[in-house]
Amino acid sequence: MLKKLGRFIHQSYFVVVLCVGVIAGVVLGMVFRINYFASVVWVGFAVVVLVLIYIFPRAVFVGVALIMGMILAWFRVSAELYGQDYIRQLYGKEVVVTGVVVGDPEEDDGELKLKLGSLKFGEEGIDARGSIYMTLSKAEIKRADEVTVAGKMLEGFGTYAGYMYKPKVIKVKRPEPGGLILRVRDWFAERIAGLMPEKESSLGLSYLLGMKTGLSDDLSEDLRTVGLVHIVVASGAHLSILVEVARKIFGRLSRFSGLVFSVLFTVFFMSMVGWTPSILRAGVMVILSLFAWYVGREFAAWRLILIVAAFTLMLNPSFIINLGWLLSFAAFLGIMVVGPRLTKFFYGERKPGFVASVIITTISATLMTLPITLYYYGTVSLISVVANLLILPTLPYAMGLVFLTGIFAGVPGVELVISWCAMKLLDFHILVVEFFGEMKWFMVEIPVYQWWVFLMYGLVAVPSLIGLIRRKMIKLRK
Repeated sequence: MLKKLGRFIHQSYFVVVLCVGVIAGVVLGMVFRINYFASVVWVGFAVVVLVLIYIFPRAVFVGVALIMGMILAWFRVSAELYGQDYIRQLYGKEVVVTGVVVGDPEEDDGELKLKLGSLKFGEEGIDARGSIYMTLSKAEIKRADEVTVAGKMLEGFGTYAGYMYKPKVIKVKRPEPGGLILRVRDWFAERIAGLMPEKESSLGLSYLLGMKTGLSDDLSEDLRTVGLVHIVVASGAHLSILVEVARKIFGRLSRFSGLVFSVLFTVFFMSMVGWTPSILRAGVMVILSLFAWYVGREFAAWRLILIVAAFTLMLNPSFIINLGWLLSFAAFLGIMVVGPRLTKFFYGERKPGFVASVIITTISATLMTLPITLYYYGTVSLISVVANLLILPTLPYAMGLVFLTGIFAGVPGVELVISWCAMKLLDFHILVVEFFGEMKWFMVEIPVYQWWVFLMYGLVAVPSLIGLIRRKMIKLRK
């Protein structure tokens, strides 16, 4: 019995337990600032132990795999904390820092706001993990530029280890040929913007390419009010729509062609949008799902979530407190795990209709993101389900029409027809957002940063855990 139990755990849970260890290690390491596992010796030790327990599976080794995952996470957290502590020592001091611009800079009242990563300090070029936020006088700076500035380092906030206000820009270096992708994106965006009014084109570009800088403050506020801010953040939904189209088109040539072109398209899209936490999560999940499709297998949704969460946290442990990363995983967990359970509860083995499916999907995603939204914002909209029901079904068509507008720009006649269709659909979206955005009385507000809101997850986690244990025990007896 013990041998059978050991083999079952080895086959089904080795990677899962390891990923749980990584996630738990990152949480504990960041909360309690565990920074004494910085030596690479710990990595070698953990890897050797993991190889041995994989070769010789025993039930008792499950706990060992969990601990080894935590050690690997603590090694990565130690490097992150070291960089953050180094930056904290510079608060109030004049510094020279060089870094790479992360994401698209935002223009606001003649000022440029941007995030800097891959940091190097002083003439010696001392490396430091973490990122800093800065406000500059308006300058010609784009994503992925290497920027050198001099100024006073101030206390950071959120996931940023430091903040600099209007430092002096010493040098801006544009990557080559890395800037080619950005130039292609900007060129394509200009073709779209030239055929539609600013309001519609900015919304369409935010759908397609995650370019939110053109959105007006009023529209952005309305999107947040009605719980639709996720539709203008390029994420898993947007990427999945585009990749599914690519897979179907190239999959007609061969299964291998569908895989290769879909993966290449995924990487290209991620490069255009930027390597944000949400798009990184979405990209890794899509690529893993594509390989599973190619070999004719399926990932269990919860297992895929654990693997990608552990992988992305090893890349950057600070993601654990990044709002975009948290909301992205919570929404995906709701859609892929909670949604099917609600569907089975209400419909059994029957397939729900289109409207019912959209409602269940929206409710599932809202349930899982609600505690995070309440914690950080203190507000939630009671009409988000209605607004999502009106917009989400037509979102793929809006993205497709915006894309075709850019493709056929310059073709007489065709460009006008396609851009007109895209504009009318975007007008409908704007009408819905502005209409529901005026209904402020549907907003529920509580004080921010209330820890007890996360107890809501117990309503989902406890029944799911009981059902999982019951199914696994039945499988084990067989």
